[in-house]
Amino acid sequence: MKKNIMKFAVSALVIAGVLFAGCSKKEEDKKELTQFDKIKKKGQITIGTSPDYPPFESIDDDGNIVGFDIDLAKEIAKELGVEAKFVSMGFDSIITAVKNGQTDMGMSSFSVNEERKMSIDFSKPYISTAQVILVNKDSAITKAEDLEKSSVAVQMGTTGAEAAKELKDVDVKTVEDYNVATMMLDNGVVRAVILDIAIAKELASRHSFRVLETPLNQEETAIVIRKGNDDLKQSVDNAIDKIMADGRYDQIKTKWDVK
Repeated sequence: MKKNIMKFAVSALVIAGVLFAGCSKKEEDKKELTQFDKIKKKGQITIGTSPDYPPFESIDDDGNIVGFDIDLAKEIAKELGVEAKFVSMGFDSIITAVKNGQTDMGMSSFSVNEERKMSIDFSKPYISTAQVILVNKDSAITKAEDLEKSSVAVQMGTTGAEAAKELKDVDVKTVEDYNVATMMLDNGVVRAVILDIAIAKELASRHSFRVLETPLNQEETAIVIRKGNDDLKQSVDNAIDKIMADGRYDQIKTKWDVK
């Protein structure tokens, strides 16, 4: 009798184990994939960028998106084990695209600020920058105060646009990209453009512009990631650390002459 009971108990335990394993497998199959899981499964990460910001992102003569941010993004993608796919869009559309899942990340010289942090997450900063004033080379303007009662151009949705609001008695003209802004400056429609220092120096090297020495502020630049995607953010942060540590980061900076 005891032997039969023991056999029954063992059989019941075996059946329960099989059923439990089966349920666990079903639960695992039903488990929703994270965004990073989907990226790895697809083998591709989509990155929103506005290619009008040399040397960080621009379009070369062959129609390719190139720049410091682009090369860094490709190295980050390698560390994640996937391919980088860049999606060109207006700068002010990138955060919305990331929030809605149209792109996995946004990388377009995004300055970190508290307002943006309310709706998206940032990777760890990968470069420091500043907002500066770009003027024509023969302009009499030497400081921010000289812009009173003048017009300045800024790109929509940028921290340059925010910095311009702090200037006293200045008419701020918002445009879609800096190609338009620099045309306005060159044609005398505005007396200055407010933008990142690296881009300002690049434009000054190719046009009859100069950069005022005193910056309007100091900022950190980072990658835009949708809120809640902690595994993706951590993996990107780890990738940035590795790229900075092994020399690739400095090579990319040298290639694009980014200080």
